[in-house]
Parts: sequence; structure tokens; C-alpha cells
Amino acid sequence: MLVGGSFHAGAQQADPAKRSLVTDEPRVPKGKPEGAADYVPQAAEMDGQHLALTMQKLENGIDPPRPFLIWALGSSYTNMLGSGEFWQQEIPKHFPKAPPIEYRKMVGNSCPWQYLRGWARHLVEPDQPDLVITYTIGNPEDLEKLIIEIRSHTTADIIVPSIHWRERDQELWGKSENAADQDVAKVREVCKKYDVEFVESRRDWAAYLKANNLPIPALLKDAVHQSDYGAQMINGNILAHLRHPAKFSYDPASREKRVQPGKAADGSISATFTGNRIDLIGKKSPTGGSYKVMIDGKPATQAQAWLMSYIQPDAKNAKEGKGANGRDQSPHGVTLGTGVIPQEWTLVMTSDSGDYELSGNITGPDGKGNAFKPFTSTSGQIIIDPDVWRRAERNRTGDRFTFSVRRAAVPEVSFQGAAGERFVVRLVQMLTNQEHTIQLVPATPGAADIEAFEIFTPPMTQP
Repeated sequence: MLVGGSFHAGAQQADPAKRSLVTDEPRVPKGKPEGAADYVPQAAEMDGQHLALTMQKLENGIDPPRPFLIWALGSSYTNMLGSGEFWQQEIPKHFPKAPPIEYRKMVGNSCPWQYLRGWARHLVEPDQPDLVITYTIGNPEDLEKLIIEIRSHTTADIIVPSIHWRERDQELWGKSENAADQDVAKVREVCKKYDVEFVESRRDWAAYLKANNLPIPALLKDAVHQSDYGAQMINGNILAHLRHPAKFSYDPASREKRVQPGKAADGSISATFTGNRIDLIGKKSPTGGSYKVMIDGKPATQAQAWLMSYIQPDAKNAKEGKGANGRDQSPHGVTLGTGVIPQEWTLVMTSDSGDYELSGNITGPDGKGNAFKPFTSTSGQIIIDPDVWRRAERNRTGDRFTFSVRRAAVPEVSFQGAAGERFVVRLVQMLTNQEHTIQLVPATPGAADIEAFEIFTPPMTQP
């Protein structure tokens, strides 16, 4: 299920129909075990230590005003946590100055961390969210790759709860903290390594069952999925981490900060920064001018900064299995190589055994590959890793997948408009995470009223 999912650069906004705020009325969760006590989430001394930016924004608001964006990635377990209703209802109770909550998610049937890396690249990173939540299963090594992907391209905080108890875990009850499909200790270690907020939801779920003498199925709606009450418990466990710990693990200014630009005699405006994204916060005026954007001494139209849209499976693609959906048997992500040209790309399956052809509407035919083998297109622009292609064995001859590549920079900024009107424009994102220079050069006569440049510096660089 996809909520939102368009991509943008600069001031361009996603389709408003796909970016609606959560406004659902409060609902009473179903499935609370009869006679059991109300579940009350508990927080430990250091819970919340990796959520410094999240706490800053929720406590103080965001200026200029915009929603606080949460992206959720995972499986049906993530889907069962809702579409943001819980956060829209609860955040204002705890944080009166918090901005509205916007919640987006992308989930797949039984989708593990292995495939979420592609969705993070195509959906999450273009949106530059404030918080990412992933609630699913998989190998810790794949979770690590997902974290590195997000940490290298965004400043978002990340939350990973341990999985809840299901009927398949019955033989482990009382013997191990692990699940049949999750090594909790290793997941905890990965989160600790990268300063990711780990939520001990499985531990607290078990404690509640024991305290109320309940069997594992008491908090489930079927053999594996949490009931409404179980979902509320998990959301509540996450919410309990939105707090002030004894000490935060990082300074918010190390990831997001504002700087004042320098002004030259010729009217140009510039700043040097370290990061992968820079926003302009300014005011318009009837006498405002327009300015060309230069990045590292070159026009923004030449910036090596790119965004890729969601890889869209054709509606007529073959589907196999119960509840099959095109997104569950498709390439979830690609990597951009060298000599990138912004264009539309189409991948067509040419056999039932993984063979395909790739073509761009500008480049033309760009090579043949197989879904089970590493692929680099003839031009070198597109790299496809079989590790992020899900259920390729179910693809059939004629299946089609399309995606777009766009430059993630705006060529020009205008300050023309109503007097005093504040605005924010994302000048560029997805640069390499290193030192850069931004320069605004006068294109038409008029003033440029700039409050600040906002710099975004992800905590990691892509290896």
C-alpha cells in the first residue's frame, strides 16, 4: 500500500491528492483481551537518545511552517500500524507546538529489509522525511544496508522496533528473545552501531502477556498479524521514545543548520557548505529579482544530483500468488552509474526466466540483462542489483516497468511576489555528501531577501 510516493526537486511539490494530512477521527482499538489491564508503555533512561532532531521539531515546531513527515517502510506488519491516525491523534497531546503530522508508507506482502533499500532510494530519499520507521523482519545484514542507504542521503531519524510475538514463535516462548525470523540481539547491535533508535517492543509485548496470563494469540488478529490493540501497543512503544533521555547521541546542528549567505559587489550571493542538500528561506517582494543557481561553479542544470521515481509495474503485468500485487514481484530499486541523462526508462521482460531489455526515451536501447544477475547498462547509466529485485521468478514475458530520472536542482529562483511573503525552495539535493559552493547570480534586476540558507548534512557518506 502506497501513501504519497511522488518525487520532487526544488520547490516542486508532490501531487496534493497524494500528500493529504491524516484527519481520521479517533477510533477505539479492537481486540483488547477481556479482563486484561490497560497496556502502559514504559521508557528507559536512554530511550530517545537517537531522536534529537525529531524532538527539536516536535517541541518547537518547524519554521517556516510545514508538516512533520514520517515515512514507514515494511511489510503487512507495518501496514497494520495504520496510516498515521495514531500520530495525528497523539502527537498534539504530548507536543502542543508540534507541526501537523504527514505520514506516508510503502509496504509489501511479507516484505523483508532486503527489498526496502530500493524503495528508500526511490521514494523516501526524494521526500527528505524527518523520521523513518521500519517494522518488519529479515536479515540484520540487510537492515544494515537499509540504514546506510537512508543515513547517507537524509538527515532523518530512524526507528526500528523488534517484531511482536506470533503463533510461529510459540516454541521459543520462555526460552529466547528471538523470533522464528528475527535475531533480536543482532538487530539491536546493528541499531546501536548506527545510532538508530531501537524499540524493545517484543520484550514489552511478552511482559504484558505474562503479567496478564495471556497466550500469544491474545494480541493477534490471525496467526501472525497484530490485532488493533496489539498495533496500538506497538505504536505506543514507539511514542514512548519521543522524550528527553539523559543525553542525546548527536547535536541536531550537526545534521541541519542555517547559515547566512555572503553578498558580493556584483550582487551575487553565495555560501560554502558541507552536505548534500541546501534550501533557501526568503521573502518575496514586488521589486524582487530572479537569480540563476550555480553549484560548485557550474549552472544547476549541470549538477550531478539526481532523483529517481518509483519503479512502476505495468497494470497488465503477470501476478502470481494469493493477494499478489505488481509491486511485490518487481525491481524495487536501481542505482545510477555514470554519464546520467535525465529521461524516462522502460524495462521489458523478454522471457519467463528473468531476461529483459532496458531502454531510455533519449538514450534508446541500453542493454540486455537478467534479473538474477548484476547488470550495468551499455551506456553505464543504470545499474541493477538482483538483491533488490523481488520475486523475479514470477515475472513473465511482456511484463513492463517504468521509472524516471530527473535532475535534483532548480536552475533559477525568483523573489518576485507579494511583499513579505515567506517561501522555501530546495535549491539542490542528492549531491555527494561533501563540501560544496552555492551561488545565486542576478538574472533580472531586483532584490533578493534571503533569511538564511538551510544546510542538510547526512551523518554518513555512501561507501
